[in-house]
Amino acid sequence: MLIGKWDEAMYYVLGDPTTKPKGYDPMTEAALLWEKDNYVPKTRYNLSPFAISLNEIVPGLLVKLPPTDSRLRPDQRHLENGEYEFANAEKLRLEQLQRQPRWFKKDEDGSYRYMGGYWEAREKNNWDGIPDIFGQGCDLPSCSEE
Repeated sequence: MLIGKWDEAMYYVLGDPTTKPKGYDPMTEAALLWEKDNYVPKTRYNLSPFAISLNEIVPGLLVKLPPTDSRLRPDQRHLENGEYEFANAEKLRLEQLQRQPRWFKKDEDGSYRYMGGYWEAREKNNWDGIPDIFGQGCDLPSCSEE
């Protein structure tokens, strides 16, 4: 069972609390999963260190990423570094280079349906035919010739 508030802390308790006696307080057995860091450096958009870390590219991942992965967006890097004018200029440039979705198709009802192929391409590290939507040429390990 999970207990907590999304903006304060989250705890877990193993087992089914409905089988416990009346008056049972699950917090007596709760283990802390996550707790809000009260010291968060101020950023323009109040991005927490955790939010910024979601774009981090860990070792071993870069070689598996297609050149279109949003974690490679240069405008995001500028934003994270506090370079707001560069970020905005880069965002506008990238918007001019947008392409149609490759792995999804828009259905008649307006929803998108996965067409397949992404995981197969990733497994083979084969990104042939992927457009350079970030407009900087591809210098990633996943783009290099074998």
